[in-house]
Amino acid sequence: MARLLKISALSAIGYAVILALFEAYRNWGDWQWWPFWVVDYVAATVLFLGGVAYLRRGIVGLMTGAWGFSTAMMSMSLFSHIDSLRQGDAAAYGPGGSLSEVLLTGLIGMSTVVAGLGFLIGIIASLRA
Repeated sequence: MARLLKISALSAIGYAVILALFEAYRNWGDWQWWPFWVVDYVAATVLFLGGVAYLRRGIVGLMTGAWGFSTAMMSMSLFSHIDSLRQGDAAAYGPGGSLSEVLLTGLIGMSTVVAGLGFLIGIIASLRA
């Protein structure tokens, strides 16, 4: 279980950095209303801190909570984008509209799965402790 938690912690740190960079890329030049992007940076911050807390001190709780928060946040985003696709909305995101709605929805779907796996690992580790 310790090896799996270490992988989860390293994944949390990497996921946090990618999330922060991707959010900046996605919104560059056309920032959404602030609550819609600040929440992504909150998630990235707690994931990063949770991963570091586990690697330095073996604390699982913050990382598990961060994965859970990210799972909920990404799920809401995923279902919002799926709904946009269902309604035929072909919005484009990023600088110059470089991200199609379909590609963005797929990336968010993969991110939701990764966050969910991290959350599940944390729950199992907490129950075993």
